[in-house]
Amino acid sequence: MFTMDDLLEIAVKMEENGEAVYKNAIKKIKGKELKALLKWMADEESSHGKWFAGQKNSLSLDVSEANLKKMVPRALQDMMGEKTLSLGEVDFSKITRVSQLLETFIGFEKDTIQFYELLEMFIEEEKVLTGLKKIILEEKKHIETLRSMMTSVTDNTILK
Repeated sequence: MFTMDDLLEIAVKMEENGEAVYKNAIKKIKGKELKALLKWMADEESSHGKWFAGQKNSLSLDVSEANLKKMVPRALQDMMGEKTLSLGEVDFSKITRVSQLLETFIGFEKDTIQFYELLEMFIEEEKVLTGLKKIILEEKKHIETLRSMMTSVTDNTILK
């Protein structure tokens, strides 16, 4: 069973994973513009992780919502399928082109949005809901930015 703190801890871990992967990618690629983008993405993930960590222990499920604790694992599985919510499972040694790397990051951002939209269903506190919706919008902006970067990268752009 999951509690709200469990879900928030998953969100913190997702953001920490994203930050670490973006920072690691900076070391492997050429191009100042792409490196700057990935640094910005890493900083965004760090900021999101801190926000989620700040929400832990401040939200709780009402007794009337106790059944949600049983529903969340099923809903999470149905929503995410086989996805692991972690870039740690990506074999980066097989990614040889910047376009592949950016596509991987776009996929992670999409997974993150799906998870946060699931979280959204369980949060009733307006202030927290507003913060979460802001993060979802920022994650969508990340996808737009990554897609924009894809248009400037030729398929021949090879990672180090």
